[in-house]
Amino acid sequence: MSSIPTQNIYDDPKFFKAYSTLPRSQHGFDAAPEWPVLQEMVLKNNKSGHSGIENEHVLDLGCGYGWFTRWARENGAKHVKGMDVSTKMIERAKESERDLRNKGSIPPSYGTLCYEVGDLETISFSASEIDSYDLVYSSLTFHYIEDFSKLLHQIRLCLKKGSPEDGSRKGGRLIFSVEHPICTAPVNPEPDWKVLPNEDGDGVGRKIWPLNSYSDEGPRVTSWLGVDGVRKYHRTVETYVTSLLQNGFVLTGLKDWVPSQHDVEEHPEWKDERHRPYFLLISAEIHSHYQN
Repeated sequence: MSSIPTQNIYDDPKFFKAYSTLPRSQHGFDAAPEWPVLQEMVLKNNKSGHSGIENEHVLDLGCGYGWFTRWARENGAKHVKGMDVSTKMIERAKESERDLRNKGSIPPSYGTLCYEVGDLETISFSASEIDSYDLVYSSLTFHYIEDFSKLLHQIRLCLKKGSPEDGSRKGGRLIFSVEHPICTAPVNPEPDWKVLPNEDGDGVGRKIWPLNSYSDEGPRVTSWLGVDGVRKYHRTVETYVTSLLQNGFVLTGLKDWVPSQHDVEEHPEWKDERHRPYFLLISAEIHSHYQN
């Protein structure tokens, strides 16, 4: 059980203002280079071969501005719910929804969409939400969660269990991204690229990522967007995968995301990012024979 109060850094006015200037905040998926891989995971259902999320019930945990919730609705989801601990994030998502409605940009054929302020550390689903979602999605949120296993237990409860006997009902899926453990691990020095002295003592040497403390899981406190004390939780790739297996999931996909050579050609400033994975992307589904 979580012993540290949830940090809601996004409701800090200074932080939220700085966050709103980031490319991801302003341009959504167009500024999220890992999105094509996540999109492929979302649209591919390994169990039945069915592609797409048409008529599915979708839950977005840590929905932020609501980019994914709106995308899911546009791509045929029957019902989409976005949840975030930040009141400011939910207000921004609702504001975007109102703007779309005022412009007449939401066709009658679209599914329903709602937003809710909620703390993922203490999340508990209502009886009507148990065994109700086809897909739970989360982008760059779970590394803020202290008790990951507890959250997975709750996610499993809200996902559809499926019917393995005749295959008439497919089990629910979980797809998420986190900052890669290679990035969250360092504590001394803090995460940042380091430049080694040139061996010949002339000019700039090799740039490296200072990996340390990888096996020491737990909180990492850093500064981000001009705000000190931003808390994340480091856990190894092994812990992410093992926690899924122990909570009744089957791993269906895992990606250590780095920019492709093509990405670097279009964005030369990303060339150093190929030296170590920046994101960890995972897809999993409910194990059909798992017992609570």
